[in-house]
Amino acid sequence: MAANTVEYRWALVTAAATFVLLMAGGLVNPTGSSLACPEAFVICHGELFPEMKGGVLFEHGHRLIAMTVGLLQLGLTVLLWRRRPALRGLAALSLALVVAQALLGALTVYFKLPWFVSTAHLMVAMTYFGLTLLAVWRTRPERPAPVDRPGERDRLRGWIGFGGAAVLVQIALGGLVRHHGAALASVDLPLHEGQLWPAGAPFALQLHMAHRLAGVVVGLIAIGSSIAILRAAGLDRVGVRRAALAVPFAVLAQVTLGILVIATYRSVGIVVGHFGGAALLWGLFCGMWLMTGSAGPAPRAERSRGETQERRAGALIAGNGAIGGRG
Repeated sequence: MAANTVEYRWALVTAAATFVLLMAGGLVNPTGSSLACPEAFVICHGELFPEMKGGVLFEHGHRLIAMTVGLLQLGLTVLLWRRRPALRGLAALSLALVVAQALLGALTVYFKLPWFVSTAHLMVAMTYFGLTLLAVWRTRPERPAPVDRPGERDRLRGWIGFGGAAVLVQIALGGLVRHHGAALASVDLPLHEGQLWPAGAPFALQLHMAHRLAGVVVGLIAIGSSIAILRAAGLDRVGVRRAALAVPFAVLAQVTLGILVIATYRSVGIVVGHFGGAALLWGLFCGMWLMTGSAGPAPRAERSRGETQERRAGALIAGNGAIGGRG
């Protein structure tokens, strides 16, 4: 295996494991397992490997997967620090986020699920997932040329950034709905008792309806962004086009799953699918942002080969010049 693919494959495994961790975390709340383990850290009922059944299966299973991701990130940080000096900042930041995420998870249990800590836990998780995708992109063996058509790159990234920010805001709003127990504050579809915005309603109902309305707005923004990307002149990156093409289907799936969450009275499988769809949509925008950016510094092995070739060419030119001088 080429040396410069070790980091790439490790980063790829870390990113995949992080997505699995997100899905496992999405199982904890709808199964009522958030406090199944009274301890705030790695043990559960005094054991590292307790009997995995009931809520313990979901809560402690989530912790075990989180520990696995933490070890993967530690290994990735060491690899990047030693082999990719240009990525040391990314390596350190990613490891710091893993530590912060572990602390937030512990605080969530210790303080009995405060909504602001739980929501912060969710947003740090999404941020870290984005960083793992960045690590995959920056360590990839292939180095496609950046989108450098005058004005095109900035316009594309403007649309992608706008769409991605909207998705992230909607994820945060969904986290607030979950942690305030507002998922079934209204079971009427599509309006609540015939009203788009029930005046004077309790906070939980207002939060629920805000999430519904924002879902429509964010979906339109995401689809509009994907259309703008697909229509971009001179964009020949297949990966970007495929991701942009996937966005409308992901939005449609999210809307459908959101409706089913209510229609099925918060069926666990539907809730987890809805959460996973949000993470996937966020990942699509992160991927498009990376693919339309700078190609980044070349791997060390490539730079070394390039520098060696440049030195050889310089020596050859110098030698030819000396021969010509002696003539």
